[in-house]
Amino acid sequence: MPTNELPLSGQVALITGGASGIGEAAAGRIAAVGATVAVLDRDHEGAKRVVADVEQAGGRASAHVTDLHEIDGIPDVVAEVLSAHGRIDLLVNAAGISGETGEILEQSEENWDRVQRINLKAPFRLIQEVGRHMVERGGGGRIVNVTSSSAHRARMSVAPYGAAKAGLAQLTRTAAADLGRHDINVNAVAPGVTITPMTKGIGDAAAFQAMVEEGPLANLLQRASLPGDVADAILYLCLPGSRQITGQTIHLSAGAVTV
Repeated sequence: MPTNELPLSGQVALITGGASGIGEAAAGRIAAVGATVAVLDRDHEGAKRVVADVEQAGGRASAHVTDLHEIDGIPDVVAEVLSAHGRIDLLVNAAGISGETGEILEQSEENWDRVQRINLKAPFRLIQEVGRHMVERGGGGRIVNVTSSSAHRARMSVAPYGAAKAGLAQLTRTAAADLGRHDINVNAVAPGVTITPMTKGIGDAAAFQAMVEEGPLANLLQRASLPGDVADAILYLCLPGSRQITGQTIHLSAGAVTV
């Protein structure tokens, strides 16, 4: 590789949930090392804002709008990205919802189904659609799923979310097993308490600090993560230096989960 060529030059990354939070941070990190990023989100204005930020920094990006609750629309939006860029080398499944919280005896089937649909079924379909393209194109690829520390520890009042994220962690392992012979690496990152738009209803900075210092969300470093902390790990899993890593989950919970 020429010394002036960035490590992901010529590659295209499809990033779901790319208009905010971890997805937005990942788009910036991945674009900065040469990839074109296709920012997919139901928030079209937010996606266009992220594209403008990437382009202002000297990168390349495009905005694509879809609501992942509409599972049947996934093949169309993947085809749209392929039409725009000709290929997809990297898939980052960062979109997700927390759903309604409440003890398991109070949870509705509607909330359960919605959380599973966005957090588990949509990544499954995206892996299928993008994976088929990667296999047909040849040359391998990288898939990174954003799961959660809630998939690996007992937490009250988040049964649908924890179950979906645990399912995504296992989907990561089985997809890695199925796609490895095609030189496709599939991994996951598992953030702990992370300050994103999805968690803004929890409270202010002081509330977050209290959560990570004591109680069920306490961690060893006594600090919450920022989206960039998670995006750094996502980027690593997309870079050539991680070529021998697949079927793994990188924990980013500041020690709340140790394995």
